[in-house]
Amino acid sequence: MADEEGASGNEILWAACKDDNLELLEEALSMEGTNVNSIDGLGNTALHYAARQGSKDCMEILLHFDGLDVNVADRLERDTPLHKAAAYGDPDKALEMVQLLVNHGASLNAVNKLRQEPVDKAPSDTHEEVKAFLENAALGSYYTAASQDENGYMKRELTLWHFLFFIKDLRDIAVEDDDSDGVPSDDE
Repeated sequence: MADEEGASGNEILWAACKDDNLELLEEALSMEGTNVNSIDGLGNTALHYAARQGSKDCMEILLHFDGLDVNVADRLERDTPLHKAAAYGDPDKALEMVQLLVNHGASLNAVNKLRQEPVDKAPSDTHEEVKAFLENAALGSYYTAASQDENGYMKRELTLWHFLFFIKDLRDIAVEDDDSDGVPSDDE
């Protein structure tokens, strides 16, 4: 991929995210022909490298590009960037990256070669908050950027989880029934 003048924009992009180098990332993104979805020989994108290296700043820059595919699976393990972020060694940084990716539409149900979802990649002994976030997000208690309408406004989608809580809350609403016929009274 290298040309006569040196590395291509895509190679510089991958290197920038591997090294958490924001200046190099900006340079790569300004080069003609650089593709934020470019895949290296191992099937990794710049987003994979940012997640693997704990480069939240690089990740934030990449996530601002329209058309960025946050759900690309690498060739070796079939991990998505969310798998890599969930497994990152520093649990606080892992949580921040996981939240970013989920907010930008990362699939919570993507399964890798070992049939693991991203939540399965988070170490149980150190990443309790990461696991809890991913489990809650999977239950539908978290709205993602993928739930935005065409104007960028958040859509309120009623999931089964929310519906069950709504029904439970309805039982507690007091209704006036003046004539005890089982039908609420009409105040008009």
